[in-house]
Amino acid sequence: MSVPLPATTALPIAFPDSLPVSARRAEIEEALRAHQVIIVCGETGSGKTTQLPKIALAMGRGRLNARPGERGRLIGHTQPRRIAASSVAKRIAQELNTPLGEVVGYKVRFQDRLSPGASVKLMTDGILLAETQTDPLLQAYDTLIIDEAHERSLNIDFLLGYLRQLLPRRPDLKVIVTSATIDAERFAKHFADAKGKDAPVLMVSGRTYPVEQRWRPFEESRDHGLNEAIADGVDELWAGAAGGDILVFLPGEREIREAADHLRKHLAAHPVLRSAEVLPLFARLSQAEQDRVFDAHHGRRIVLATNVAETSLTVPGIKYVIDAGTARVKRYSYRSKVEQLLIEPVSQAAANQRAGRCGRVAEGICIRLYDEKDFAGRPRFTDPEILRSSLAGVILRMKSLRLMADGARVEDFPFLEPPSGRAIADGYQLLGELGAVDDAGELTPLGRELARLPLDPRVGRMILAGRERSCLREVLVIASALSVQDVRDRPLEQQAQADQQHAKFDDEKSEFSGYIKLWQWLQDARGGNGPHAPRSASALPPEGAAAALGRPGGGRAPQTRREMVEQGIAPTRKPANVAALPVAQRAELALAAARAALGQPLPQPSPRGRGSKTAAQLPPPLGEGRGGGSPTHKISNRQYEQLLRQNFISVRRVREWRDIHTQLHTVVAEHQWQENTQPAGYEALHKALLTGLLGNVGCKIEAEGKAGAAAGEYLGPRGIKFHRHPGAHLSKRPGRWVVCAELVETTRLYGRGMAHIEPQWLEEVAGHLLKRQVLDAHWEKKAGEAIAFERGTLYGLPVYSGRRVRYGQVDPAGARELLIREALVGGQWPEEWARTLPFLPANRKLVAQIETLEHKSRRQDVLVDDELIYAFYDQHLPADVVDGRTLQAWWRQTQRATPDVLLLTREELMRHEAAGITTAAFPRMLRLGGVDCAASYLHAPGDAQDGLTVTVPLFVLNQVLPERAEWLVPGMLKEKIQALLKSLPQRPRSRFVPLPQSAERLGEALGAPDRFGVGSLNAALLRLVREATSLDVKPTDFKLDMLPAHLFMNFRVVDEHGRQLGAGRDLGALKAQLGGQARGAFQALAGLRAAKTQLAAAPSPHPEQNEAPAGVHHAQEAIKPVADQALAEDARHTRWDFGELPELLELRRKGQVLIGFPALVDAGDAVTIEVFDEPGVAAARHRAGLRRLFALQVRDTLKHLEKNIPELQKMAVAYMQVGRTSDGAGGGTAEELRRQIIDVALERAFLVEPLPTCEAAFAQRTEEGRARLVLIAGEVARLAGAILAEYALAARKIKDTRAAPAATQDAAEQLQRLVPRDFLAATPWAALQHLARYLKAIVLRLDKLRADPARDAERMAQARAQEQRFWRLVAERKGVQDERLRELRWLLEELRVSLFAQELRTPQPVSVKRLDKVWAQIR
Repeated sequence: MSVPLPATTALPIAFPDSLPVSARRAEIEEALRAHQVIIVCGETGSGKTTQLPKIALAMGRGRLNARPGERGRLIGHTQPRRIAASSVAKRIAQELNTPLGEVVGYKVRFQDRLSPGASVKLMTDGILLAETQTDPLLQAYDTLIIDEAHERSLNIDFLLGYLRQLLPRRPDLKVIVTSATIDAERFAKHFADAKGKDAPVLMVSGRTYPVEQRWRPFEESRDHGLNEAIADGVDELWAGAAGGDILVFLPGEREIREAADHLRKHLAAHPVLRSAEVLPLFARLSQAEQDRVFDAHHGRRIVLATNVAETSLTVPGIKYVIDAGTARVKRYSYRSKVEQLLIEPVSQAAANQRAGRCGRVAEGICIRLYDEKDFAGRPRFTDPEILRSSLAGVILRMKSLRLMADGARVEDFPFLEPPSGRAIADGYQLLGELGAVDDAGELTPLGRELARLPLDPRVGRMILAGRERSCLREVLVIASALSVQDVRDRPLEQQAQADQQHAKFDDEKSEFSGYIKLWQWLQDARGGNGPHAPRSASALPPEGAAAALGRPGGGRAPQTRREMVEQGIAPTRKPANVAALPVAQRAELALAAARAALGQPLPQPSPRGRGSKTAAQLPPPLGEGRGGGSPTHKISNRQYEQLLRQNFISVRRVREWRDIHTQLHTVVAEHQWQENTQPAGYEALHKALLTGLLGNVGCKIEAEGKAGAAAGEYLGPRGIKFHRHPGAHLSKRPGRWVVCAELVETTRLYGRGMAHIEPQWLEEVAGHLLKRQVLDAHWEKKAGEAIAFERGTLYGLPVYSGRRVRYGQVDPAGARELLIREALVGGQWPEEWARTLPFLPANRKLVAQIETLEHKSRRQDVLVDDELIYAFYDQHLPADVVDGRTLQAWWRQTQRATPDVLLLTREELMRHEAAGITTAAFPRMLRLGGVDCAASYLHAPGDAQDGLTVTVPLFVLNQVLPERAEWLVPGMLKEKIQALLKSLPQRPRSRFVPLPQSAERLGEALGAPDRFGVGSLNAALLRLVREATSLDVKPTDFKLDMLPAHLFMNFRVVDEHGRQLGAGRDLGALKAQLGGQARGAFQALAGLRAAKTQLAAAPSPHPEQNEAPAGVHHAQEAIKPVADQALAEDARHTRWDFGELPELLELRRKGQVLIGFPALVDAGDAVTIEVFDEPGVAAARHRAGLRRLFALQVRDTLKHLEKNIPELQKMAVAYMQVGRTSDGAGGGTAEELRRQIIDVALERAFLVEPLPTCEAAFAQRTEEGRARLVLIAGEVARLAGAILAEYALAARKIKDTRAAPAATQDAAEQLQRLVPRDFLAATPWAALQHLARYLKAIVLRLDKLRADPARDAERMAQARAQEQRFWRLVAERKGVQDERLRELRWLLEELRVSLFAQELRTPQPVSVKRLDKVWAQIR
């Protein structure tokens, strides 16, 4: 049907009667004349997309219908995708029988097929939105058709809001909004007129064939999933040899691959269906694989597609559809600030769009893999992109276009569906991250620059930073690469080969550097002489570039030769329609216009014509013209494309990459920004990229010690965690700190486009975003100032921590407080301040004196509080004194006028006078063991040194008497007496109430000069208590464990260099631990063992003598001065030829008077004389030495005795089992037994008290012992034989008793204790006589064991408890046993006799209760 046109046009327009929209044409025209906006809801196949522009033409609209003298305007028609815009333009031009571009053309991102006189302009919605910058009122259009408005992309929503504001200012502008699945009511309300009347809605039916809906829900299980459900659907549709292609909708590429593999295996089992073709269809497919989907074919085909096939893209031959009901939807997470590709159920509108893909060639069937109830519960329409995207670009565009009045909010903009406040705040946050807006939300100078760039704000920020850091050329390459899909293809069946070819582009640290390598390879691979302009499949002419990017001031390109000459462009033959030019020439024109904008001379055309690309006046594009060598042959386009395919590089995406690079280069040229002539360094380039990617940095999480830290996981801003993308093009693992081009969440959060960075770069690039926190402010004595540790975080991600900063620069008031409190009051100031600030040592000395009074009196109310001292300094120091440097500078000026301004006085520091704290009561030196020892006092309850601490030289340790330590010092005597009285039982304690007065009275009595320090304090106090109470108070009634620790003297043992060797309040434990070292130190000091040990003399006594009375030693009369020369000789003696051996010796060494105990020491074939510091040790060594000296006198008798010991061989056989281990090793020998018998015989024959002390007594004792030695040896031998016989019986009995392992183990341990290998020498003679009885008791016990095992176990528990108690005490005393402990040791054996073998009887009554009394006396 043809329609006559107005007189201004002669173009015939035909409307096919088969299209439903043609029947409604008159109604549409009438509505469009009456209203400024109409809503056309046309179902799929209604013809709305192609017929609405023709209806507008028929109404007289468009440039074709302009009257003479009037400015012709366009009919704008938007499509959401480039391929849809170009295909619709071709179809309309074909219906109008006009060449493409003459009446109907199109303009998309990289293509412009539109002549100056065209009337209908097909374009993407992004192109129209970009034109709002150069044409805010859209004066170039009289009609706008917004098609596929249901997709609700950001561009569409922004256009609809923009048009809502624009329509009152453009009453002549007509707007048609149309789609197949549009929310008509919402759109109608949005475009209501000034009176509030909704825009009219026209419903147009479709012309498709009927589509049957089949619901086939499935339950996910281990054996049946989505792939099995799809296979069942294929079997159902192709049942009975039915034909027709099937389109399967799946959510993503991974699901498509899995489904393809499953279907191929499934179809291979069907003879009829095995030839069916299974093809994928998704956006990232190579051009060749996409073309296969649209090629003609004859067999069955299954196309597996994402939602890219829902709208605007018609797959030919589709008869059936299988809809999985899900899709990957891109959502922006406001929490993690990343784009998430989540699998979600599609809306009802999207499901209907999928169903509409079939039924276009014949009756169709749509199988939905979900139930009808699920479909009914889904939302009607897909959420608009504005509700699930970042709004930073929209806000920036609105700000730059001044779409909001001053003070207006983004929420006030007439969006079709306003975004949430959270989304707007997030957009502002991103702009703030880029530095585009200030704290008030207004554009900064940087923001105004960004707004002039028709780019994503992040990309624009990178370009601006690239200009500042001289890396603009590299940033342009990377920014253009990030704007397209990766040009590297990875076909499903050739992934390994593709990865191998792509490896040469991989960089070690940065995928961005990999783009540079790839770009360089693309330029070098083409060859040729000199630089080459980027090749593209569809480059825009200069004015197209400006229009597509929305640059301000983008004008018309030169159309005539005169204009080209005026603008400096070499005149070439150029058709009127620029779109008809070859691809290479159009790209050449775009780059030439960019160079002309920079004012650079253009090259002369090549004589051959084909060589006239571009001149090399500007810096050559990255990767071009760097060889400097001879020209190389330039390969043809076909060879070049073949080379790209061999390297698995998409030719189409390479062209897109180059086209975007050309457009970015044009934008740079418009702003007259100079590109860098030298290659940019890694640091400069990545700092520039960081400016736009600050929200995508990450730090690797160390898996060790981090619960749940996965390998290769990175911690990003705001607490997000992401992983390296599996397809990352890096030759090595990324470093600890990385930046990513984008963060995308699929099965997990991945970082794409990863590069290594240094954390310090973030401080320079993101300084305005770093949150700095000062932690742990403290005073440092060495530095003389307050120091803090700074921690910097970027959106919660720690960039650095623990950085030392001067606290005075951060918080002067806090630093001043630390200076006063820690340095001046606390004394933590460097030693060099003592010279420059003399008031500090003076104040310190005064405070120390008063603190000493506090420690001695054990009161804390003498020295004033630190706050008062702080207030003193705070009052006098100015506010600008914050560290040592400022303090010393202020003091140098102040001391001239008031030198005493910071000197403290005693009156200011003391609250009251400390009466009674005298040197006599608290002496500085105590005489212990004849040596003056330094005393110190500390009042710190709970501290190890609380109370009185005496520094004892090591050499005098063994001579310190525990009785003297009980008295402490006179000043502490009253307190200790009061504590001892308080520990008494109630009856005697009541006689001393009130205790303080009684303690003072007893303290005066015991503190008298003639009584203080004499004997034991506990014994002296016990006598006074008995006298005062007439009660039988026992020593154990004083509960010493109830006394506080400071009432026991604390000993600090030091060596000759002052180094501490040990400390504690238990003098016995210290002697057990250090007694051997102390003995060596004493002998070295005495000069008797100088050849073996060179120890220095003890410290000289303190000049101030202890004024407390010293005790008089009871053995003072036994001290005999001995000449130093006599002691210095290390003589060996075989007879008594050294005169009388005194009991004590007085030694003088370097001002010290020491008391020693001489003793004879066994030297094998002789004896020597040594002096010991302990009488007990001296006595033990003297007995052994004296025995050796007697043995030397009776050599002949001993030789006879060694050969004639009775029954020696028999005893030796039994002795061989003594000390033998379970594996048969060890055991005694006959020689050992003989030696022990002789030693015991010598002991019994000669070493009878009193021991000889002179030569005459020694000779007399020798003669007496010689006569009875043989008899005594026989007696010892008989006793040893009896013991060994009983030992053999007991050992055999233990071995034969197997029923009770606990009892036999206990008996074996007792046997080992009683009879070691040296049992004759080690066992005292009194106990040795009972040893056989103890062994008989073991045998009797085991004999009774079977009769009553329970009784044996009970008594064994009693005995072991006592023994464990004993050995614990021995361990506490480091193995030292005094007479009482040795007596208790054998009482424990008598206890075992009384418990297990009462018939053997005991010499004295023994029981557990009696032993408890003995324990009380020992304790």
